[in-house]
Amino acid sequence: MKRFFQIGLSLALAQSAQAFDLSSSIPYPFYDVQKSAEGKSNKMMILNSGLAALEKRIELIRKAKKHIEVEYFIYALDTSSKILTVELVKAAKRGVKVRMLVDKSAAVFVLDEYYAKALKDAGVELRYYNPAPIYRISSINFRNHRKLISADDQYAITGGRNVEDDYYDFSEEFNFLDRDVYVEGDIVKTMRKSFDHFFEHEIAERPSAPEPPAATKRVRYKDPGSIVWKYKQAPNTKAIQEYENLTAKANAFLSLSEEEQKIAAKASRLGTQVLQDKKLVECPVTTFSSDRPGGDFETRLIEDYSDEYRFLRKTLFDKAVMVDKGLVISSPYMINSPKSMEIYKHLLEQEVSLKVYTNSMASTDALYVAANLYLTVFNWDRFGIQTTVHAGKYIDEQTPTLTEGVKNAKWGTHSKTQLYEYHDSSKNEFMVGTYNYDNRSNHYNTEMGIFCQGSDELYRDVKKSIEKRIGEGYRIHSDYTATDKNGNRVSVLGADKSDLPKMLLMALPSWFLNFLL
Repeated sequence: MKRFFQIGLSLALAQSAQAFDLSSSIPYPFYDVQKSAEGKSNKMMILNSGLAALEKRIELIRKAKKHIEVEYFIYALDTSSKILTVELVKAAKRGVKVRMLVDKSAAVFVLDEYYAKALKDAGVELRYYNPAPIYRISSINFRNHRKLISADDQYAITGGRNVEDDYYDFSEEFNFLDRDVYVEGDIVKTMRKSFDHFFEHEIAERPSAPEPPAATKRVRYKDPGSIVWKYKQAPNTKAIQEYENLTAKANAFLSLSEEEQKIAAKASRLGTQVLQDKKLVECPVTTFSSDRPGGDFETRLIEDYSDEYRFLRKTLFDKAVMVDKGLVISSPYMINSPKSMEIYKHLLEQEVSLKVYTNSMASTDALYVAANLYLTVFNWDRFGIQTTVHAGKYIDEQTPTLTEGVKNAKWGTHSKTQLYEYHDSSKNEFMVGTYNYDNRSNHYNTEMGIFCQGSDELYRDVKKSIEKRIGEGYRIHSDYTATDKNGNRVSVLGADKSDLPKMLLMALPSWFLNFLL
C-alpha cells in the first residue's frame, strides 16, 4: 500500500479535524488501544530519575511469580547491570521463567556466549537479535532498539533506558537524563505478546555454549641439526586458561562483591526515596505501538518494507497531524527527514506551536549526529520551530545522586518523549518510548512506544519534567546564536566546547552518511 509514503499528498488535503488512521493497518500485538470505559484498566507512573527507574525494575522483578521478559539494545557489564542481573537470577531460582533478548550489534554487544551459558545454568534463557555477520553491510544495520521489562502480564517498564550505568545516574563521567514509564494493567499482555514475536523470530539466535578446549594441542618442532619438521602433543595451556578466565568472569557477573552490595543498597535507598513521592495514576486511553521484527536487506528490497515492518511511524504520524495547539518532541538525536519536515510545515500552517529538545555538541554521546544537527538547526528557527539543546550539565530535578561526582559528570538527554497538546485539554496525550528522530529509527531500528490520553495528572507530570529540562537548556536562534534561560548569550555548542575539533572533522563524512545515522 505504501500509505506512509503518501504523506505529502495527505498533508496537502488535510484539515485539522480530519482523522488520519494509518495505525488501523497495524496488526495485533504491534498495535493496541485500550479504554477504561470499555473495561480495560491501565495505570502508569512516570520515571524521570535513573535511580528510581532502576529500583522500580527491581521491584517488578521481585513481584514476578510466573514469567519475566527482558529486551534491550544495550546490556552492559557494569555495576547497575550486575545489580539487575542478580535480581533476574534470584527470580529464576525461585521458579520464575526468565527470558532475555539482547541486540547483537557489534558496536555495543558484550553479553557473549560465556554469559549466555552462565545465565542458562542459572535458569535464565538469553537470545541475540540479528547476529548478521559484518560482511552483510546493510543487514547489520537492522537493530532491535526496543527496551522492555515485563512480568506476569501485569507489570512493565519501557522508555529510553538501556541497561548500563549511564542510564541510572551511576557514572561520574557521563549520564543520561532519560524517561521511562511503569505500567500496570491489561496493556502489558499486549507488550509481552509483542516480545514473544521478537524472541521466537528466526532472526533471534539461540547462542551455542562455548566448547572447552582440548587438553592438548598438536605442535611441530625440529630436532637440533635436522631440517625435518616433527609433531607432538603438548599441553593446551593458553587456550585452557583463557576458557577458564572467561567462564569465571561470566559466572562472577551473576553475583555482587561486597563493595557492589554497598552501592546497590545505597542506590536502592535513594531510588525508594524518590518513588515514595510517586503514585500510580489511571490512564483513560492507553495505546501501545511497536515495529515488527525481522527486517533486513532482503525484506527491504523485496517486501513492502515500510508498510509491513515500520509500524510505529504510522502511529506517530496519526498522533502528530491531529494536534491543534502544540507538539513537543524530546529526542537525543534530531536528523529530520523530508517527511518529518512536511509534518512540521503542516502543523505550523495550522498555527500549532512546535518545540524540539535535543542534545548539543557538549551533551551528546554521538558527535557524528551533532555534526548533522548543526548543519540544519538554525534553519529550523527560521521555519518556526523552537529548538532548545541540552547544555551538557546536571539538571537538579530534586532527586538525589549516589555521589557528588555524578553531579559533576557530563550529562546529555536520552529521553524519547512527545507531547500532543489540544485546545480541548481532555484530548492531551503523551508518548514515552524508544524512537529517536533520526534515520536509524525511521528505517532500520525496531522501536516501541506507549501513549496515554486523557489523564491531566500524568500529562502534567511529563510536561513539567520536559519544561524543566528545556528551561535549563540553550535556545538556538536563526542568526547562529544561542541564549540561556536568562536571555544571556551562550555558545550554540553547549557548555563544553572541547570536542569542537572532533566534531568539525566528523562533519563532512557524517553528512555523506546521514542516511545511516
